[in-house]
Amino acid sequence: MKSPEVVSEEQVYERYITVYNRRVSYPSQLKKERIFEFDVVGHPKANFLFTCIFPISFNCDKPQVTVLREYCWGTDQMLYTLPTGGFDPSKHSCFEECARSELSEEAHLQGGRLVRLLPDDHPGIAESKWCANRFIPFLVIDPEADTDPGPREDEELIEVHRLTLDELDEHLHSGYFCQPAFTTSALAIRELRSMGRL
Repeated sequence: MKSPEVVSEEQVYERYITVYNRRVSYPSQLKKERIFEFDVVGHPKANFLFTCIFPISFNCDKPQVTVLREYCWGTDQMLYTLPTGGFDPSKHSCFEECARSELSEEAHLQGGRLVRLLPDDHPGIAESKWCANRFIPFLVIDPEADTDPGPREDEELIEVHRLTLDELDEHLHSGYFCQPAFTTSALAIRELRSMGRL
């Protein structure tokens, strides 16, 4: 099937999130053109890209994963997630640097072996069908405590938790885990199994 074609796009709102009105022409078996308008949201200042990081430590009795419980204003809930943050071209030279920054700021961790969970030429996983943002998932093995972490954003209300893999599995299937973190967890666990670490 032929792909739809973007006819036009205009910015209609900008604050923390930018909203666009995107007009799309759908292919049709009939001669008549079908055009639809969609609200599309995203973060252009972050090049519509962010990272999500799965930190796991093996230097304890059982492997432990560092997760966050964070206030999510859209659903007005405290939800479980992973260290996550936007790619800032003025601060980050690459996605790995972005991942390390978020690991420090949100989870107060540093170092460890950082593994990108997508090929280098992958554009990133779509956040949702109505959002222009994409994310690059990472795994970090055996990070250490950061005694001088980067500052969090003022509005970030975060609790840091360490979970065993069994506890993580319960949380992942509770329905209270943010989607990018859920996807990153699944990819990280698969990668760890392929490494023979799980």
